[in-house]
Amino acid sequence: MDKIFKIAKLFVLLSVAMVYVCDATAQNPNSIKKYGNLFSVKSFLYNNELSFKNHSSGLSYVPGMHSGIGVGFWVKYFPFDVCYRQEVAPIGDSKYKHRKSTDMQLRGYNRFFAGDIYIQKYSGFYETIANRFRLKYREIDNLTYNPDIKVSQVDLVGKYIFNNEDFSYKAGFTAGERQLVSCGSATAGLALYYLRIRSDSLLLKEQSCDLRSCNIGVNGGYAYNYVFGKHSTLFASGMIGLNASTSIFSGWISDKINISPVFHFKGAYWLNYDKWSFGITATYNIIHHTLGDEMTVYVHTRRTEVVVMRRIWVNKN
Repeated sequence: MDKIFKIAKLFVLLSVAMVYVCDATAQNPNSIKKYGNLFSVKSFLYNNELSFKNHSSGLSYVPGMHSGIGVGFWVKYFPFDVCYRQEVAPIGDSKYKHRKSTDMQLRGYNRFFAGDIYIQKYSGFYETIANRFRLKYREIDNLTYNPDIKVSQVDLVGKYIFNNEDFSYKAGFTAGERQLVSCGSATAGLALYYLRIRSDSLLLKEQSCDLRSCNIGVNGGYAYNYVFGKHSTLFASGMIGLNASTSIFSGWISDKINISPVFHFKGAYWLNYDKWSFGITATYNIIHHTLGDEMTVYVHTRRTEVVVMRRIWVNKN
């Protein structure tokens, strides 16, 4: 795990360097508007989900509902937003409502590069039938709850933006800029995924209760900003990847390499004004992991936010 976080740190430093170097070059002012504000503040409502399907058993495991409120800010020349989230009204068995979860996303977007780091740690999962990755409030207390299952995941995803003179990834997903005309771009890049599943019981696999997988591979996709009306932008980005996947058991790495697919989707709607932006953003990922010869896992992660953003200038006329 320490090696994964060292790679994540290197990924962050690379993202910072690319922001400073690449953003110094100009984009087409007829396609993209720079707001020029010193910093921004925002508030938001959010819903986070992580679930996984054990392909060999056909069962899906879903945590309780994790929703809440948050505040954050962005400062010019710093590549990442800084946010604080507070979970409210978790849904599920009252004995486990206060179990903690970690669900973080770091984003570094500039003219050429879009980088995301996902860090997630959940404990306590409900067991449900195959292909069920979302729960309804009324059915939660009727499902088998497994408080001993713990899932940790670190994903590093980076991609190059080809049509970087006229298309802004930052305008589409974070409203840090404004797309003036509809435009899209092909993307391609690299990704690293680390997954660890632990259980005190033998629920997941007879041979082990501590399963780890590491995937590395390439990805390609397309992103598009659709501008309509005077203030509205609709953003969508899809990406498909193929990874080399291997398993890690008790400190040794499996000598068998498997090919694992991944899928990432991002969508957003923004209502943009000079000082204010109002938006809804969504992220959805499917990641395939191989855990030994007899077990494969599909991890599903989702994040939805409703955002209100205020831009602030200093000494603006």
